[in-house]
Parts: sequence; structure tokens; C-alpha cells
Amino acid sequence: MHKFEQGFDDHRMCFRTMVNQEITITLIDEESSIDTTANCRDISETGLALEIGHPVDIGTIIKIHLDNDDQMSVPLTDCRAKVVRCEQENNDLFVLAAQIIDTE
Repeated sequence: MHKFEQGFDDHRMCFRTMVNQEITITLIDEESSIDTTANCRDISETGLALEIGHPVDIGTIIKIHLDNDDQMSVPLTDCRAKVVRCEQENNDLFVLAAQIIDTE
């Protein structure tokens, strides 16, 4: 049997919707909550990729404030997600992979 290779390291097996939309997120840690903006790169039923200007620790809980949008396959309003990966793309751009843990 032939094993399918995607050609990249991808842990989400759900269909992704490519998005280019600025959103507001709240970074939640034990000491504080910080509101910031990020660009939503893509979204699926189980997670999303966010572009942000600074690194975020793996395991950080984020609250995503995203109005329903016609281009989104998964409408999210105030959902929570956990950062599972943070990769630096260039000097001032980091890509966060976040797993959705609940929706409101």
C-alpha cells in the first residue's frame, strides 16, 4: 500500500479554508490577559494558523474574537484555542498554530 505524503509537516488533517483576515486575540496566561491583533492565515474545524509580530509560548491559551464571515467554513465567535506551535518566518513575523479547544 502506498503511503500518501503531503510534502510538508501538517498535523491538521481537516480541510483548511485559506483566509487573510485581521482578527483580535487575547493571550491568556497565569498572570495577565493581553489583547493584540493577528492575521488569520487559514482555518479548519480543529485549528487555525495566525500571523503575529512576536513569539508566543507553546501551551498559551488564546481567545479569538472573530465575527462570522461568509468566507469562513467554520464561523467562530469568541472561541478559545491552545498554541501548539510557534515558528518564526522572518524578523517580525511569527506563525502560530492553534488548536481550537472550545467555542461559545
